[in-house]
Amino acid sequence: MSTSASEDNQPILRLCALCCRQIAGEAAHVETVAKSYECVLCFGLLDQDYIEQVAQAVGAKLKESPYDAAAFTLALNLPISQVLRETIIKRSRPDLNGILVSVPYKIRNIDAYLPKLRQASGLRAALATDLQLTVTFETDEFTEYDTKFLTGHFPNDFQQSRKRKFYDQSDAQPCTKIKVEQVLSRIKEDIAKKYELSSPSRFCTFSIAFERDPVFITGRYCKFSRSLPQSPWSIEDKAAPKCPGHSVSEKVCELMKAKFGASDARFVASGREDLDVRMLGDGRPFTVELRNCHFTVPLSGTRYLETLRALESEINRSHPDIQVKYLTRITREEAELISVGEEDKRKRYVAYCYSTLPLSEEALVSATKQAPVQVMQKTPVRVLKRRSLLERPRTVHSMDMLPVDTHHFLLRLETQAGTYVKEFVHGDFGRTRPSLADLLGVANGEVDILDLDVDKVDFEWPPLKVSPTVFR
Repeated sequence: MSTSASEDNQPILRLCALCCRQIAGEAAHVETVAKSYECVLCFGLLDQDYIEQVAQAVGAKLKESPYDAAAFTLALNLPISQVLRETIIKRSRPDLNGILVSVPYKIRNIDAYLPKLRQASGLRAALATDLQLTVTFETDEFTEYDTKFLTGHFPNDFQQSRKRKFYDQSDAQPCTKIKVEQVLSRIKEDIAKKYELSSPSRFCTFSIAFERDPVFITGRYCKFSRSLPQSPWSIEDKAAPKCPGHSVSEKVCELMKAKFGASDARFVASGREDLDVRMLGDGRPFTVELRNCHFTVPLSGTRYLETLRALESEINRSHPDIQVKYLTRITREEAELISVGEEDKRKRYVAYCYSTLPLSEEALVSATKQAPVQVMQKTPVRVLKRRSLLERPRTVHSMDMLPVDTHHFLLRLETQAGTYVKEFVHGDFGRTRPSLADLLGVANGEVDILDLDVDKVDFEWPPLKVSPTVFR
């Protein structure tokens, strides 16, 4: 419905009874609409029955999927057209003198919704909590008109992006909320008066989402199997295990997700070992980011210490091919440290090697004495399908070789993180220079690894603390 005009050609502002009192005040050329959703400003979002409907939906969602929280922070996501109209009305009608005319519309909404939402959820509202309730209101009634209006007055701000090679014209949304908010300060009275304030024909739709701050749990893991990847393999890989849950990350994350009611989990480790390589010693540092946990009381205060000791035991009992240790809770800032200085870290390996040619003890001793050695490694042939072709300098800091017989020997070495140890041993068709085969004086490919273990990841993890962090 279009806005009608008064006898002096001043457009009539059609508002709900509440907006008439709070915004219009004693201003002329204002009309009270029969149905609250016809309000050209609030779209009926301040209607008490509508607010009750939203509150009941929030209560039902919490009942279906509860959180052990005591409080929530409210975020209201208002329709783009409404954000625009607030400025349009303010600039085009300076005569409005209601008691709340200077109060931002979003604040009026929050004030109207909080009492009902507190009652329906049983939670108190606060400015800073780990649980956010987002209510999103949407209407597409004015999308076409708003787009035409904004592109007409601000063409440079609402041009279609052509940067993407492929895009669907039907999905293009030039008038995003961010773009609209960027031009609001430039909408002056003359532009605002050209906007036609049509009334909505129905209530907005709404959606509800609860989101909790992520929880970060860290520790170290050992892997005792030679057929277990660190992370799920791509279905495109022919050698991928067909059994779901067959990876270190899944075995660790699934139990954590179940225990704390997380909707998702992200596993990050300090490097990775190959499928057929064991991770021994003190284990490899890792961190799990648990998203949207429903149950965090067992992780609050310092109770997480006891909770995570029990979780360690549960994971280790359930999965004998892995072992987790030193589980603790850390902050987001601490979690980011796991990737700092990745190439400066050192790792120790133990390899059982075979040579097609007989090797003397003197040859092994001679090769050992050449450490430390700087090697240049091109991206190995075996990972070229998923890694870019680069040449990387890497350092082998120390080596020690123990002969088993003339064709077999044990190799202990400490390398810079990121060194491809298998390729260092056999040379990878000359792509690693020098290789251990070069140092032993045999042809590339004449020496290879039969079994490989990671013995140590030299990285202080979890982060040392003078006293345990207390989490709220």
